[in-house]
Amino acid sequence: MSDQLLALGVIGVRLYDCILTTHAMHPEELADHIVSEINTYLNRATPREKLLLFHLACDIHEALAMSFHRVDSLEKRQAVLRLVSVLISRARVLAKDCRN
Repeated sequence: MSDQLLALGVIGVRLYDCILTTHAMHPEELADHIVSEINTYLNRATPREKLLLFHLACDIHEALAMSFHRVDSLEKRQAVLRLVSVLISRARVLAKDCRN
């Protein structure tokens, strides 16, 4: 379910925790928290991580808004984790294409 997320290492764990524990009812609120967590980590990110996280941050608001009306249950948060894993897979491809 969250293999892609946890494979990111420290930021993946931080995002996993953020998604499951942040107090947010609406997808926009949760997306704001996720982007904030990404921005906090960027100073320590490698260039490769920065590119991947940039793509993730760009897509997260729209993806959550289109997929959810509310994100205030554990089931919804688990679905968010699955969606973020898909977004990370896409971001990896985009980041790889940008480096070539």
